[in-house]
Amino acid sequence: MLEGIKLVRVDFRLIHGQVVTKWSNTVTAKTIVVVNDELSEDEFMADIYVMAAPPGIQVEVQSITSFVESAQGGSYDQGSVLVLFKNIEDVRRVAEQGVKFAAVQIGGLGAAGNKTSVVKGISIDRDDADHLLYLKEQGAEVSFQVTPEEARLPLDKALKKLGV
Repeated sequence: MLEGIKLVRVDFRLIHGQVVTKWSNTVTAKTIVVVNDELSEDEFMADIYVMAAPPGIQVEVQSITSFVESAQGGSYDQGSVLVLFKNIEDVRRVAEQGVKFAAVQIGGLGAAGNKTSVVKGISIDRDDADHLLYLKEQGAEVSFQVTPEEARLPLDKALKKLGV
């Protein structure tokens, strides 16, 4: 199931230089699916993300509900897809609706509010930690990694930095 999804990544910047050039090449993505309710309703902004993708890579911007329906309908059983989420809570919302991911990679997350830096460029808070623990309980391998060149930090080590 969902064999076509090669990478599930949380990065508040969504499609940007690092994702497009490094991660899409690393997983040889042919399609990037951005899952975000607000963006799916903002045609102007969605078009900007579509235009940000390099030639040859198809971009879809979907709401959470639409993504869940596509995933459960077999749309990602094959192919080479990079799925991007803007925040950790949205990944949990998808998982709560029955979509299981083998792995979830946490990329860029800003340091707003009471968030603690666990890796340079990635900050989380207790709510994020709870969401990530839920994803792990659902069978996802959760790790933190900004670029392919950097070492992956497993969830348990990141949570120690948070004091969880």
